[in-house]
Order: sequence, then C-alpha cells, then structure tokens
Amino acid sequence: MWRLVQTTILVGTMTLSSVGLQGFAAESQRLQTVTLQIDGMTCGACVKDVKAALAKVSSVSSVEITVGKKWLFFFDYADARVDVTFDPEKTGVAALIKAVESASTSLSAYKARVLKE
Repeated sequence: MWRLVQTTILVGTMTLSSVGLQGFAAESQRLQTVTLQIDGMTCGACVKDVKAALAKVSSVSSVEITVGKKWLFFFDYADARVDVTFDPEKTGVAALIKAVESASTSLSAYKARVLKE
C-alpha cells in the first residue's frame, strides 16, 4: 500500500513539473531580445535612467546595459548598448526606443537605434 502511495506521489510530481516546464518554454518562445545602441550617455546616472525607463515598459523582462572601456578604469559611455528582452505581443521596438528617448534630461539627450533583433 505504501509503495502505491509513493508511486502516485512521484507520478503526480513529475506531471506537475512537466506542465510547469511546458508553460515556461511557451513563455520563453514568445520573448524577443533586441539590442539598441544608445547615443548621448555620459555617465553612470545615464545608465540608471535608461535602465529604469526601459524597466517601466510593459512586458519587459530584462534589461542589460553594456558600456565600453577607454582605459583600465574609465568607461566609454559613447559606446553604450542595451539588450532588452520583452514580449513582442504586448509591446514593440518603437515603444522601447520611445522610452529611452523620453528618459533624456536637460544635460543628456538620448537617441536609440536598433543594432540587432
């Protein structure tokens, strides 16, 4: 009897895990990643502003900003790129670009363009 209960619990757990993984796989198939070149960034505060603006866009699941390096300790914000993962059924690349450009301040005017979809 105990063996039957263990087998039932094991099969139930495996079934639930399989259903959960299928849902996760379906979710990840819907997501799209786009790389944007960001012009006009001058400092670390710019990175924070752009990241926050993109995170506010609906359906954005991750934002990764990469800046170049001039020398050992200095960053080159002129070569800033951002990888944004989002659900294309809920938002588009134009909304992402608009979010970046609307994050501009009086000191830094950001311009975004698509490098790779």
